[in-house]
Amino acid sequence: MEEFKLIQKIKELTQNNNTNNLNIGDDCAVIKDISNDKDVLVTADILVENIHFSLEYYSFYDVGYKSAQANISDIICKGANPKNVFISLSIPKKINDENILEWYKGFIDACNPYNIEISGGDTTSSNDYFFISITLIGAIEKNKAILRSNAKEEDNVYVLGFVGESDLGLRKLLSGDFNYDNESIKTHLRPKLFYNKWQEIIKKYKINSSIDISDGLLQDASHIAEESKKSIEIYENSNWGLVNRFFNVNNKNYKEILKSILTGGEDYAIIFTSNDEIPEENNLIKIGKVKKYSNYFIKFSDINNKEVHFDSLGFIHY
Repeated sequence: MEEFKLIQKIKELTQNNNTNNLNIGDDCAVIKDISNDKDVLVTADILVENIHFSLEYYSFYDVGYKSAQANISDIICKGANPKNVFISLSIPKKINDENILEWYKGFIDACNPYNIEISGGDTTSSNDYFFISITLIGAIEKNKAILRSNAKEEDNVYVLGFVGESDLGLRKLLSGDFNYDNESIKTHLRPKLFYNKWQEIIKKYKINSSIDISDGLLQDASHIAEESKKSIEIYENSNWGLVNRFFNVNNKNYKEILKSILTGGEDYAIIFTSNDEIPEENNLIKIGKVKKYSNYFIKFSDINNKEVHFDSLGFIHY
């Protein structure tokens, strides 16, 4: 069973036990009954060696840095502030104390801009592989969390951040190209989050829904559509060059780069919808439109307005 089908089955099993909290089915849980003036957000993430990272081309610092960014992204894309983190590590004998301290240095450097406090966790041994489990807690003003389930018909669809560069960097690493000065490799190993710009957008415009891109732009946009019971259309003639420094329609490989943008994943950019017209700039573009549900959740149209199908919309976990 694929990940998202399994999640749906779990939701069905647990729905009778859930309260008014917003739990399974978003980037993080929004817990409403802990505080009178704040909602608490909780996200949990697992990273597994040779599934999510390889120590052949990741330093321990890079693994730590990315472990933090992947979780911070879940919290901030909801409009919330990350606060406390719990770290659990399963460590094989091939990894020594110095390696783990390097991992923590990377993790802490990613957390420092947000003043995130490491509040606890657990360590255990592992037979062969390095396992990382992160639980990050955030907070937001009551009922202000931006969910993936609230997209409105005729909303514009925007993306904020770098998109597709992480996949391009991964492809280079897998091919044996370890040029760590290459911008796509840098983006893959140490993803950049656009927290300050996102906060400006939230304060200035009405944002109806959001999700971060972990599995692929089309796949994650389809989650907004499905949870909102809408259809989303994404357009090839968007200004992709503003969110991907390698994209150029005059480049003979631009279709491959576009595929990385649409299906690559691990970008940790933010897809969001708003009825407002938000000016485009570097790392911020309009990419599509939310429509009334019409027998599909996601559709990509080329420059001739013809629908394009992909073998996969993004990363399939299992």
